[in-house]
Amino acid sequence: MTQNSEKVLNFLKEHFGQEFNKKEISDALGIPFASVTGSMNNLIAKKYAVTTRKETIEDSPATETRKAKTHDVLYHTLTEAGLAYDPVVEEAEKQAKKEADKAARAAERAAKKAAKEAAKAAEGF
Repeated sequence: MTQNSEKVLNFLKEHFGQEFNKKEISDALGIPFASVTGSMNNLIAKKYAVTTRKETIEDSPATETRKAKTHDVLYHTLTEAGLAYDPVVEEAEKQAKKEADKAARAAERAAKKAAKEAAKAAEGF
């Protein structure tokens, strides 16, 4: 998890139960809007945050020849799972799994090599 993602997560934990849009989070933390967007997308994908409300804001009114220009503002909040989420533990688990997989591959290669050598010895080479 990136530093900016951790900042977003910690901000939402500190303000658990409150709704924020990405711009509000970006302004509060002083990090780029794109970083907040990526962090929120990641948290939502993992079910640690949800979009709670959508608001359509009119930028310019409609005229006879043009439709009104609007944009949607999405508000997000952390879930109970997000409140309990600890990225340090997740990183440690990933690292442990990576090391276990590496050890398993090494053991498999050693077993194949030993079997190959035993087959050669049995043939008399």
